[in-house]
Amino acid sequence: MNLVLVGINHETAPVEYRERLAFPEADCVAALASLTAGPMISEAVLLSTCNRTELYAVYKPAAGRSKEDVAGSLMESILAWKNAEDMGTEPFYTRHDTRAAKHLFKVSAGLESMIKGEAQILAQVKEAYRLGCKAGSCGTVMHKLLHLAFRAGKRARTETEIGMGAVSISLAAVELSERIFRDLPRKKALVIGAGEMAGLTAQHFADKGVGSLTVTNRTEENARALAGKLGAAVASFDRLEDAVADADVVIVSTSAESFLVTPSLMRNVMKRRRNRPVFVMDISVPRNVDPDVAKVYNVFAHDIDDLRQIVDRNLEKRKKEIPKVERILEKELEALQEWHDSLQVAPTIKDLVGYIEEIRREEIEKSAKYFSGEQLEQLDVLTRSLVKKILHNPITSLRSANGTHDGDAPYWADTVRKVFNLGKQSDE
Repeated sequence: MNLVLVGINHETAPVEYRERLAFPEADCVAALASLTAGPMISEAVLLSTCNRTELYAVYKPAAGRSKEDVAGSLMESILAWKNAEDMGTEPFYTRHDTRAAKHLFKVSAGLESMIKGEAQILAQVKEAYRLGCKAGSCGTVMHKLLHLAFRAGKRARTETEIGMGAVSISLAAVELSERIFRDLPRKKALVIGAGEMAGLTAQHFADKGVGSLTVTNRTEENARALAGKLGAAVASFDRLEDAVADADVVIVSTSAESFLVTPSLMRNVMKRRRNRPVFVMDISVPRNVDPDVAKVYNVFAHDIDDLRQIVDRNLEKRKKEIPKVERILEKELEALQEWHDSLQVAPTIKDLVGYIEEIRREEIEKSAKYFSGEQLEQLDVLTRSLVKKILHNPITSLRSANGTHDGDAPYWADTVRKVFNLGKQSDE
């Protein structure tokens, strides 16, 4: 297949290394165009995310150049493009041929991610393909390889539960609220806090289409900044009870060192709400919601430990789905191998048919003077039929060898070419 992968990821390189080898779009396109303009690489795709930089390439065989030589050259190219030669090649891993393809399929399915089954990586693989096409570095092999990777990633997520369940604290908070309120688009959410965790949680609520979103924070400027990003409203922190009373879902995430939401505050809130249920989620460390709040009637209160238990259960469920995903990937790998084998069989069949057809035409032309026009037509039909019957078994055998997945197809294609002296196989 002449396919090679070199790369680094979160398991082999620290974040400072990954940052140095990150490729924005312009750098990626320039690198791919430069690489495929040289004599060694015919096709290439570069996948660059916060957790990995991987270069997939199809190389041209050459006497005296091993696949290890190609991999080493690609590592050096990546380091040179980013002026990072001092890093050395130790953090890199390499894969060749079907192992390189399988690695890409696992990446697309989320099996190589820090969080198994995460969905964002498939979009990032598609973006890498887009940039490869833009650079003109995608040819026959990369087109097929990447489209099978897309299919593998999609099947993994639709045919298994590898991507099911919240696996982050902020998303788990939102999904837990959905269990209590099935009609979230009709509910009001309040986020108390404006830090990173509060912002992530607020974003998830916005993505889920919550009816309305309000942000409050002790520093109003920070609350307004977060609300501006999300199209949310801002409530005065000095009137916290009013804001909580108006909300069906309350997410608390601040750096306060004391309880902001107390049983007395919630009792007042529930009187004003006429005991309509409210969901209170404390994702602060230290906690900002008094545990006794859960004792107030119709207040459903949870803390970050509850969410961690949900996340851990979901992660465990995802791990159990890995064997199912791997079976899907093996099927897609078989499809790739069958397609690649056909690149050797199909040209041989075409050349064999062309060779025999050329002989048939030459012999008819030599004998044309001995037959009438009508007889020549009959002779043409007869010889076409003979050629078709003679070639039937060789062609059937070649196609059968291509479908066995046991590596016989290249051998039989080469044998047929030698027997019929078909010459060097054309490059398709």
